[in-house]
Amino acid sequence: YTRTIPALNGCDSVINVSLTVKPTSSSSISASVCLGQSFAFGSQTLNVPGTYTRTLVAANGCDSVITLNLSFRPNSTTTIQDSICFGTFYLFGAQVLTSSGIYTQTQQSANGCDSLTVLTLTVLPNSTASLQAAICQGDYFWFGGDTLRNPGFYNDTLVAFNGCDSVVILQLRVNPAPQANLIAL
Repeated sequence: YTRTIPALNGCDSVINVSLTVKPTSSSSISASVCLGQSFAFGSQTLNVPGTYTRTLVAANGCDSVITLNLSFRPNSTTTIQDSICFGTFYLFGAQVLTSSGIYTQTQQSANGCDSLTVLTLTVLPNSTASLQAAICQGDYFWFGGDTLRNPGFYNDTLVAFNGCDSVVILQLRVNPAPQANLIAL
């Protein structure tokens, strides 16, 4: 640029200015964090998704504007209800469970965030029933697929309505065969 102005002595004074416009810079970045976490952006700690800007001084002395597009990835929760029979166990991750209760396990999901699994475990009871039976000597009693002729205690394990063991205990008595006494007259 050139400007001509009169000097004090009445002559022209020419001023030449060479102006260079330095460029400002801008950049855009995207970031995501897990829900419940925060993101540090300069001196700001961000807890809400959105678009944020930050202005810095670039190496050339001009403004450098950084635009951040921040998103949050969801955590996941899975709920499981299951049951086992008394005397057995349930593998839940690295835990071996034998009691009723609510158990939790946290793992990393495919998106890198927490994946919480909540297990409600119920231990179902096994059932027991006792029976008594009597037969006459020489007869038999059918029990659990076996033909019984001798006195004693026997058991048979069946599946109960809840899917667990149902143990039936039988006490078998064998009565002596009646003997007829004939008296001759």
